Amino acid sequence: MRRRISLPLKLFFIVFAFVLGCIILISQLSYRYVQKEIRTNDIYYTNQILDKVDQYFTVNFSSFQTILFSVETSVKANIDNTEVIKKQLRELYELNSNYVSNIYLIKSDLSIVGGSTPTRIFDEPLAERAPLFDAADKNKRTTFVSDPYKSKYSGWTVTMVRYLNGAPFPMAIAVDLDLNAIEETLFKINKQEQMNLALITASGKIIAGFSENRGLLNIQDHTFSIGETSAEQILDTAETSLQLHTKDGLLVSLLKKPTEKFNWTIISINDESRLKAALSRLETYYIEILAAGLLLSLFISFLIAKYIRNPLYLLKTKMKRVEQGILTTTITINRNDEFGDLSRAFDRMLQQIVELIRRAELHNELERKLEIQVLQSQINPHFLYNTLGSISNVIRLGQIEKVDVVIGSLISLLEYGIDDASEKVSLRQELRNVADYIEIQNIRYNRNFQLIENIEAGLMDFPVFRMLLQPLVENSIFHGYNGGGIEGPITVHAYSEGGIVIIEVIDLGEGIPADKIKHILTSAPSDVEVKRKRIGLNNIHGRIRLHYGEQFGLQIISIPKEITRVRAIFPTDLLKGDA
Repeated sequence: MRRRISLPLKLFFIVFAFVLGCIILISQLSYRYVQKEIRTNDIYYTNQILDKVDQYFTVNFSSFQTILFSVETSVKANIDNTEVIKKQLRELYELNSNYVSNIYLIKSDLSIVGGSTPTRIFDEPLAERAPLFDAADKNKRTTFVSDPYKSKYSGWTVTMVRYLNGAPFPMAIAVDLDLNAIEETLFKINKQEQMNLALITASGKIIAGFSENRGLLNIQDHTFSIGETSAEQILDTAETSLQLHTKDGLLVSLLKKPTEKFNWTIISINDESRLKAALSRLETYYIEILAAGLLLSLFISFLIAKYIRNPLYLLKTKMKRVEQGILTTTITINRNDEFGDLSRAFDRMLQQIVELIRRAELHNELERKLEIQVLQSQINPHFLYNTLGSISNVIRLGQIEKVDVVIGSLISLLEYGIDDASEKVSLRQELRNVADYIEIQNIRYNRNFQLIENIEAGLMDFPVFRMLLQPLVENSIFHGYNGGGIEGPITVHAYSEGGIVIIEVIDLGEGIPADKIKHILTSAPSDVEVKRKRIGLNNIHGRIRLHYGEQFGLQIISIPKEITRVRAIFPTDLLKGDA
């Protein structure tokens, strides 16, 4: 014989599991929330650093432009005096040598005027200057910025070149940037902020940066890749934040920001070591919370079990005596709660039973059984009333003024949903049900999902399945508008054309990628849908096709980030009552 477990002990375990489960759930949710906030703050902080770096390059761009215009003004003023031009170029170079490696004039024969000491000593035409001079010659009104290249005199550099308008012979002004100075600035930021920054050209060349590789990157020939993703692929994507895997399977976060003045991109790569370090400091705190929650669960469970055990024992004793035939037993439970009410109701029942026994001597057996059955039927409603009263004591409301709205809408939804699901209803009833549903969602998410009804004349009484529109609207809120993360209108459009009636639910949310649309109406419900007891789109699609044929059902049309239309297609002859 299986050993019976007493109700107080069961209650102890139930309360213990409930309280401990709540504490674990709250701890986990808190941990995940803090993790999300840390990650969000980390991304925000990194973006702030990228903005500062961009500002740094914007300021430098203005300085380089100033240098070019200064040279242009100086050359025009002393066009016939080469020595004065050389002197002024030398002075300008020495004044800006902290972030410029060379300043010179390129002639059409690719020789130069001015420049740093090595270029002045070994002044000779170089083929590497040809692309610079040609670019300046083709863009006489703008400043051209070259890709990084290996210069004979300036090393790894980027050259800003501008055509010298008004000169008696073709000439261009060139400024070689000191990429070592830029790289030292990035290295300093990387070290102070524990980051890994780099400056990349539009073609994927590394201008400067990436002080720490740590196996995250594959760097070859001044370009890089992360795992199977090349620099060109990273730059081609429109997303500014990416999650990529290295060749070793390590997940890294990448943020990119185009510079305002240069055609360059600032990239930050983080292996989430900073995030892991921050989260590891929280783990001890959460372990302490769980330990305290375990002790608190034991204490609360013991108190609740004791609070229930004493009156339950008295009731059990009273019922045992009644079972033995002692109907005049008197064990009083002086409590103003459900146990007290139950004890008093039990006493009244005993009195009525005694009275029935007395009256049974004067009435026939059938009448006695009927009265006892009536008496017994009065016990369950009384117990249900007290149970509902207990539940109402634990309800806590945050916004009192919205309680009536929520309860009214919820009651309407429940009353509408518990009826026969196979029963046909009018489109008008479905719209009213959807309006109640959106009212609750607006209050729940503190949003304004505006319901727009665009119904063709005569279709308000069109017969449809019960609960047809609510799952489609729920799909718009949960997927189109990110579960209440954003808000927008939801349009219900009904019209007839070509022998069919089309009822559309339209949202302007995130949309559905084309590769996923074809699986939505054929796949089984997801785990999330099962846990939430939600009606999937494939369920509605199947019901329509089952009743009206394979040519009817749902149709999904979506343009990501713009609009999503979910169409329910019905035969027109339903308007004649042939449902």
